[in-house]
Amino acid sequence: MRLWLIRHAKSSWSSTARSDFDRPLNQRGERDGPEMRDWLAGHPHPAQWIWTSDAARAAATAAFVAEAFPSATLKADHRLYGATPATLVEVLRETPPAIATTAIVAHNPGITESVNLLVGTEAVDNMPTFGAALLCWPGGTDALQIGAARLEALMSPKRLPNRRNTLD
Repeated sequence: MRLWLIRHAKSSWSSTARSDFDRPLNQRGERDGPEMRDWLAGHPHPAQWIWTSDAARAAATAAFVAEAFPSATLKADHRLYGATPATLVEVLRETPPAIATTAIVAHNPGITESVNLLVGTEAVDNMPTFGAALLCWPGGTDALQIGAARLEALMSPKRLPNRRNTLD
C-alpha cells in the first residue's frame, strides 16, 4: 500500500475570507500548484483515490493533485480539517480495499505528525506548504500502524529540480 500525505499549498492570511476555513491560496500557492502537479504527474505511483479536507485552501490544492492523477476519485471530508494523525488514519481506512495508492490533502500539524508517526522517526521537521510525502508499507490499510511505513519520496515546491527559487 502507498499513501501520499500532502499539506495544502500556501494560503493567504490577508484574504477577506470570513474564517480560517475559507482562506484561499495566495499567489505563491497558485504558482506552486502547477509545478507540484507536474512533479506528481511524473511520479511512478499515482494515487487512485484522493481524500481532501473541505477547507478552501485544501480543496484548491486537491484540484492540482487531481489534475496530476486524473483517473483518481476525489472525495472531500470535513474530518480532515485540522485532523490529528488518528483521524487521518480513520479516514484512510474508509478507502475502498481495491485501491493500492491513496492521497490525503490536509493541514499541519496533522500531516507532519502523521508522516513521523507512521514512519516511526522524525522524517520531517515541518512539512512545508504543498509538501508531499509518499509512504509505503506491506499490506493494506488494516496493516498500517505506528512505525510500519517507509518514506519513499519527499518533495516540496522549493526542492523541485530546476526550480528558480524566489524570495517569497
